[in-house]
Amino acid sequence: MEWALVNAAKQGDAHAFATLYERYYKDLYRFALCYLKNPTQAEDAVSQAVLKAYERMPDLRKDSSFKSWIFQITANECRQIWRVGQKTESMPENYEQSVEETGYASHEIDEMMKVLTTDERMVVSLSVFSGYRSTEIGKMLTMRPGTVRSLKSRALEKLRAAMSMA
Repeated sequence: MEWALVNAAKQGDAHAFATLYERYYKDLYRFALCYLKNPTQAEDAVSQAVLKAYERMPDLRKDSSFKSWIFQITANECRQIWRVGQKTESMPENYEQSVEETGYASHEIDEMMKVLTTDERMVVSLSVFSGYRSTEIGKMLTMRPGTVRSLKSRALEKLRAAMSMA
């Protein structure tokens, strides 16, 4: 079914692209939020990624997964926002409300995630919270599946240690 939507979107069908967008928005947002730790910047990253994906839809290769492709674009947008220095260290006042409304994470989980590196946060977000497999995450983040498994293992060990101290 997804390939039919992708093919229609490649032909310029905006409704098909919107359906694909709706299918992946929550996971893209959660991923961006874990990376950037700022709801506004996460929304901006996803919006920019979706816009770029829509513009570049005809360039998507037949043998490529739309999901992996759009996650790669989102990861690049997150990196760009991070590089430009737009990342802020403090959370906005409405962060807890935003998290509560989306149901993506609790304050405690967010605090625990701070012990992880950016790559570890991305892998945990995609694996544990979104349910993606190592091979899928590897394609999304342009990493080898073994690297993904190693990052996940190390991250989960750090989280276990942080939880035992809490």
